Order: sequence, then C-alpha cells, then structure tokens
Amino acid sequence: MLYLSIFMMVYGAFILVGMLLQFPFLYNNMKSKAMIKMMGKKGFNILLLVMAVAFIVIGYLIMP
Repeated sequence: MLYLSIFMMVYGAFILVGMLLQFPFLYNNMKSKAMIKMMGKKGFNILLLVMAVAFIVIGYLIMP
C-alpha cells in the first residue's frame, strides 16, 4: 500500500501542476476537449482540482 499511496500523491501533485501551468496534453486530447465543451474550461479546471485533492488525500489516508 505504500507504493500506491506514494503514486496517488505524486499523481495528484502532477495534476495540480499541470492545471496551474496549463500543460497542453491535459487540455488538447479528445476526452478533455469533449468535457470542456460540455462543462466549460472553468468547470474542467474545478474537476481537475477536485480530482487532484482527492488523490492526494486518499494517498495520505492509505499510507501505513
């Protein structure tokens, strides 16, 4: 579980950094474009923020 918790926290941090720096591969793939079209860019950024915080918190909680 240690490796999973570390992976989840690193992945959550990666999503946060990607959102703040506007990495093109987070915004220009087909699924992201469809979601941005449905909920708008602000809604997509909120979704990324919620996912990143959830990954970090869950990773912290399952750490032994």
